[in-house]
Amino acid sequence: MQGYSRKQLKEDRFVESAQGAAEWASAHQRMLIWSIASAIVVGLLIYGFVTWRNRQIEQGNMALGAAMRTFNAQLRPAGAPASDKNAGFAGNVERAQAAEKEFQSAADKFSLTKAGKIARYMEGVAAMEAGDKDAEQKLKAAADSSDKEVASLAKMALASYYRNNKRQSDAVRIYKEVAEHPTDTVSKPEAQLQLAGLYETTDPQQATALYHEIMKEDPAGPAAQAATARLSGGRQR
Repeated sequence: MQGYSRKQLKEDRFVESAQGAAEWASAHQRMLIWSIASAIVVGLLIYGFVTWRNRQIEQGNMALGAAMRTFNAQLRPAGAPASDKNAGFAGNVERAQAAEKEFQSAADKFSLTKAGKIARYMEGVAAMEAGDKDAEQKLKAAADSSDKEVASLAKMALASYYRNNKRQSDAVRIYKEVAEHPTDTVSKPEAQLQLAGLYETTDPQQATALYHEIMKEDPAGPAAQAATARLSGGRQR
């Protein structure tokens, strides 16, 4: 071993390591190729999903926006025929029916997006305005949404539907449920305000108590201001 330098020893070890790595790679060539191919496929799948998802969101927002424009479109003057100069719908029902179809289409096509969930809720609202016999079921479907913000809006619309159809106990139940589980879209005072308004004709004392509770809980909030106005307006004593 005389004359065998430390440098030569390091070089030999390097060669041995390189040879070992080459032999391992050769013996596991198929596994390496499969691993690399799998990584490429996974990368392509992720890229494809993200691209598709972004496209869905974009198209969903566009479809929802178009349906909202229909829902808020102008009405023709009473008795005026449709023409280029008199664009718009003949009445609220006709407009709501057209919007309902557009909201349903957007909700069906883009159900996995936020816009699609909002469209499902608005489909129920439009159905209610159009007098659609399926309005209740459509609002219930939206109220069961996995999106809590959208679901709370749908529940409030469903409660309004029940009030309009003389189903006060169902409306009370929903208002209480929303008040107990508030969200960013519907706060506790907002739900209580609607409940108090319902109680004005059925249980005035309960309505008064709710108005005072709203004013105490959030004195500077819009619901408290509305509660103060209703109390001072002579509706309650």
